Amino acid sequence: MLPVPQRALFRTAAPFPEGLAVSALRLPLYRLRPLLFFMNAYALILAAGFSSRMQPHFKPLLPLPLPEGHLSALAGLCALYQSEGVHPVVVGGNRAEDTKRAAEACNAAFALNPHPEKGMFSSIRAGSAALPGDCTHFFVHPVDIPLVRRMSVRALLAEAEHSPDVPLIPAWRGSTGHPPLFPAAMLPSLRDAEDEGCLRDLLQGACPRLVPVADSFIVQDMDTPEEYAALCTLAPSQDILSPEEAKEFLAVRRVRERGRLHCLAVGAVAEAFALALNRARALRRETPLSPSLALAGGIVHDVCKGQEHHEAAAGRLFRSLGMERMARLVEDHRDLTLPDDSPLSERELVFLADKYVRGSSPVPLRERFQSKMERFADDAEACAAIAGRMGRALALAERFARECESDPEALARQALSA
Repeated sequence: MLPVPQRALFRTAAPFPEGLAVSALRLPLYRLRPLLFFMNAYALILAAGFSSRMQPHFKPLLPLPLPEGHLSALAGLCALYQSEGVHPVVVGGNRAEDTKRAAEACNAAFALNPHPEKGMFSSIRAGSAALPGDCTHFFVHPVDIPLVRRMSVRALLAEAEHSPDVPLIPAWRGSTGHPPLFPAAMLPSLRDAEDEGCLRDLLQGACPRLVPVADSFIVQDMDTPEEYAALCTLAPSQDILSPEEAKEFLAVRRVRERGRLHCLAVGAVAEAFALALNRARALRRETPLSPSLALAGGIVHDVCKGQEHHEAAAGRLFRSLGMERMARLVEDHRDLTLPDDSPLSERELVFLADKYVRGSSPVPLRERFQSKMERFADDAEACAAIAGRMGRALALAERFARECESDPEALARQALSA
């Protein structure tokens, strides 16, 4: 058995378990609302297989060029779960000593599957047998699906707060993926099963629930050298969203339709700005920007609209998810200043695109700000602040027009008419 660690997570969404005396928690009366639910989650990282289609390589130890640096698939997954307060348990079998050393280097526990030839379910059973009695939930994560993001793990944990007894499966646009999250109540059935069984059999009658996530990496595996090469190409973008993921992010965050249409419009304009600037940079043999990143940044720029200082709130949200580049894209879209010696980036294009869109329609930049000044006509301080933001936006628009020899307002109208 693994040593019993301190509790990883402290949640407040679910009620007391039936029959549990309040006094047992030793809480003062003023702490009884909201009711408390203690979650202690583990992740079974399955790394016992033979990597038969990857020979001579061993999948758990294959390096990936992640945004934070080169890490093995195993190390990246251990870091993923530890960042969300979940205890990783690496299940090894083939090349067990190598796997154990790698797990220990990541401060992760290790469990041995003595019969890895029996398949993945035998590894799940071996890992489940090692879970301590204070485990409330456990993930099951094959090591060959290594690029899953923190947002997916966090979404499953959040859903488990509200439905602590339900198996949860992440879904990308309706397609299920990894890692599922199971309540500890399923452990006895799992431990009593046969090694040759299947997790699908265990789920029958358990009524699992799908949890939508904006993470296409939950369905990206690496069973072959070609798939590994594809993941190496994708790995550096783990901290950014694709445009399709950005759209799904709005849905997962339940952004209202009016806000969604505005975000899509800003994304379209930001993408058009990037394409126009790239055409001019190509003639000067300068480094191009990423139109897809500008599009994705525009799509999610208002994801926290309604919160105080929503642009800064969006930056904090993405930074908490380990998505630093997305945070920088959106956290200054209300106001920013770019030094003359700094090149235009996708960040400035998202800022500028937002100024040429009102609702989901194009608007002249001056008109956008002047309408706000009319709204605050009786507040001299507010009007001065709005005028300052307009001046900075006009300066950036003029610089953009010079560099790409295109009128940003005309580009915005063309993008939205399409």
